[in-house]
Amino acid sequence: MASTSSIPRFLLPQSGQIWRGVTGTAIKTTSSRSTAGRTSLRSASTNTSPTAKPAASGPRVLEKPERFNPPSHGARLPRKTGAPSRHFGGELSETDLKSQARKDYPGLEPPKGSWAQRILYSRWIHMAITLGTLGTLAVFTATENFKRNSPFADMLPAVGDFVRHPIDSTRALLEVIKLDELHTSAQVAARRQRHVDDVAKREVYRKAHGLNQEQGFASMFGLGNKKEVVEVVPVAGDAGVVPADVGEVAAPEQKQEPRKKILGIF
Repeated sequence: MASTSSIPRFLLPQSGQIWRGVTGTAIKTTSSRSTAGRTSLRSASTNTSPTAKPAASGPRVLEKPERFNPPSHGARLPRKTGAPSRHFGGELSETDLKSQARKDYPGLEPPKGSWAQRILYSRWIHMAITLGTLGTLAVFTATENFKRNSPFADMLPAVGDFVRHPIDSTRALLEVIKLDELHTSAQVAARRQRHVDDVAKREVYRKAHGLNQEQGFASMFGLGNKKEVVEVVPVAGDAGVVPADVGEVAAPEQKQEPRKKILGIF
């Protein structure tokens, strides 16, 4: 049987009785070497220098710096003094700069001096668009209200007539507006007349039943102005003129004044 030293290692099994003797000897040699190194290190570390400081028992505490010391090569710190950003290819000429100012880039504002820039920043154009929109909405709303509320809505000319016959259509529109105004004025006058008639009827009713003529808060609290009765005294004119005998004048009947009421109850 051949020895283990003459057979290549890769042909032998990974574990078995054949490797026990070799492994034991290798372990012994490595353990002896490690112990020798430990003893040498230990003998070297036993010699302490007189300047060595004793180890602190507590945790290590770093000394607080007097001021903030930024890192020497901080990538995220702002650079106060640095070279301006440059692009490859050299500086642009004046013609290139002018062409860039006139060029229209997608997603950016139009260049200065162009028609697109004038339209976007013109106040008069924006004012005209705003007032035109508001005026159109106002005319549409007034037309719809006139059609719903006026009894003369059927007399309005069609929209197409304003294109074919603008003058006649405008005249017809003005006539319809005048008729509507007269109709509204007549309704308002009739409403006022009904109110005046109602007030007159109430006054007649109060006189017929002997009620207080005052109305409103004055009638409730009795604060109305009392009418003063003025007695007529005959004045003698000429000395020769003698008034004729009228005879005995019957004394006027004294009407019982109505009792004043508070809030129309008491």
